Parts: sequence; structure tokens; C-alpha cells
Amino acid sequence: MDIIYKYLNLPKRCYVNSKMPKKVFTDNPTFDLRKEEKSVIKKYIEGIYFEYSLKPQILNISRYEDENIRYEEIEIIRVKISEESKYKKVCELIQKYIQYPILLFVECNSSILLNTAIKKINKIEKEKLSIEEMLYTDWIKIDNISSKESAFLSSFSIDKQVLNNMFTLYEGYINIIKSFEISKYKDEFEIKSSDEISNDSEILNKINELENEIEVLRKNLKKESNMGTKVEFNVKIKKLQKKIIELKSNLI
Repeated sequence: MDIIYKYLNLPKRCYVNSKMPKKVFTDNPTFDLRKEEKSVIKKYIEGIYFEYSLKPQILNISRYEDENIRYEEIEIIRVKISEESKYKKVCELIQKYIQYPILLFVECNSSILLNTAIKKINKIEKEKLSIEEMLYTDWIKIDNISSKESAFLSSFSIDKQVLNNMFTLYEGYINIIKSFEISKYKDEFEIKSSDEISNDSEILNKINELENEIEVLRKNLKKESNMGTKVEFNVKIKKLQKKIIELKSNLI
């Protein structure tokens, strides 16, 4: 996909450009996929493409490992899916079974989203990595990229990353995605510091909780026939909406 080459600006030596057969997952005895996992791959994945492999010797930076994390190399993978709603299941599968940090581009029709996963060393099986947190962007229309989205994608350029080691590189990708999530309530995109992200992430979680409450109230409102109860639901919705506005104003 041209968008990956354009915005990541990676050295040609990192370029792999290899299509991964589905059987790499479905027929791999080491993975031992569950029946429902195989079904997801067969039904919703149209293609998996190994785009880039970022290795220490190519980027001239060191690998990183401590008692909790291991960053030997970073893989850039693109996956094409048939239904937008299935992106989480697909990302979870790929991140779970490929034991490297991955920057994943998910493509569906004319849209993309990006996914990263924070992985830690498994305390029982030290050779394996376990997913601690999954991060996703919203869908981005490839043929109608906004100035904010363009600034976000441009920030992935390799010459803008902290290249102390493989961990700082991937951590930079994570911060970019977290900053983009925060920017949905702002006019422009800017990369936040770790402290700013921590503060704003707490606020975003509260906003999401309130939005979920509003969604439940609206569903109940549609089913309700009693006028008094309807009025009560509407009053609650307006109060929650006011709280969301207040929280948005507290974003750094």
C-alpha cells in the first residue's frame, strides 16, 4: 500500500514485500489455533502482507531486553479484511501469534486503521510474549485524508523517531497512536509527552464511560412508552452530555 511507503519513510533494506499465506496461521501446529480463530482467518482476512522488518543491524540501533520486555526487531504488517467490524478479532490474532512487536495496518475497502500492542515477557514461558494492551486508531479514509490525519501519519517517518534502541522506536509508535486518539477532541494533531498522555487517557476513559451510559439511555428511551420516564431519560442524557463537554475542556 502506497500510504505505508509514503509515510513511514523506511530504508529500502527494511523492505520485505511478502504475502503471508493464511496457512502460516491455520496449519501451524505450534500456534494450535482454536476453531473460532481459524474461522476468523478464513472468513474475514483477504490477505496478509509482510511489508517491512526493522532490525537493529539495518537501522544501526541496539535491541532491548529487561525482565519485562523484549524488543529484538519490529515488524510492519498489512492485513486486508472484508468487514470493518471484524478488525479487533483480526488484530488480536496476528498480535497474539507473531511473537514480535508489530505495527499493523488494517485495510478494508478504501479505509485503514493502525494497531499496536504492548507485549510483556510471559512469566511462565519466558520465550513468549503476552499482550498487555491493544491500541487502535479510528478508520481513516485513504482517498479523503484530513490535515489532522496527514499530520498523524507523517509523524511515523523514521527520521522523526527516537532511535536509542528498538524499544524507544516502538514506544514512539505507541505514543503517536495514543496522541491521535486524544486529538479527536482537538482541532489539530500533536504528539504528547508520556505525562500528558497519562492525564488525557484518564479523561478519555471517563468520556467513553459517559458516552456508553448515554448510548444505553438512548436505547431505553426508544423502548419506553411512559412519557414521564422519557423525560427523565432525556434529563439524564443532557446532564451526561454536559459532563462530557467539561471533561473535553480539561484535555491538555
